[in-house]
Amino acid sequence: MKVVLFCFSFFLFFFTDPVEKFTYKERPQLVWNDFKGVPPKNAQHFASVNSGMGYRLVSKNRDGKLATAIDVTTYFYPQLSWKKNSKENNQDLLKHEQLHWDISELYARKLRAAYKKYIPQKNPKKEVDYIFRKFEKERLQAQNAYDLETKHGLLKDAQEKWSDKIREELFKTSLEA
Repeated sequence: MKVVLFCFSFFLFFFTDPVEKFTYKERPQLVWNDFKGVPPKNAQHFASVNSGMGYRLVSKNRDGKLATAIDVTTYFYPQLSWKKNSKENNQDLLKHEQLHWDISELYARKLRAAYKKYIPQKNPKKEVDYIFRKFEKERLQAQNAYDLETKHGLLKDAQEKWSDKIREELFKTSLEA
C-alpha cells in the first residue's frame, strides 16, 4: 500500500502541470487576457479574480538565537480567474476585479509589516502561521465587504470610495516598505 501511495504521489508531483500564476510584483495591472478560466455554470457574477497570498519561512539558530526570514508573495491564478463573456471588454468591470487584486496585495503588505516586527519564540512555524491566518482572515473579510458594499461593482459611488481607500492604503504601505 505504501508503495502504491508513493508512486501515486510521485506521479502527481512530477507529471501534473502546475497552475499558472504570477505575482503582484511581476504584474500589478490586470488585463482581460489574464482571465483564462471557465466560469462555473451557476455563476451569478460577470467575472471573478482568483488571487491570494502566501509565505515562505526559513528559520535558523544563530549563536544560540532563533532567526527567521519570511518572504510574502501575492499570487494571481489566470486559469482560476474568469469572465462570463470572452469578448467582454467592460473597463468598469475590469477596474472592479483589479481592486480585488489590489486588496490581496494590500494585505500581503500588512502581513510583511507584521513579520518585520515578529520576534521568534519557541515555534516559529506555528507562530508565523498564526500571524498569516489572522491576515488571511482579514483579507477575505475585506474582499467580501468590498463586493457587498459595491454590489460587485454596480454601485459606482461605493466603487469609487473603495478605489480611493485601497489606493491610499497601498500608497501608505509602499512608503513603509
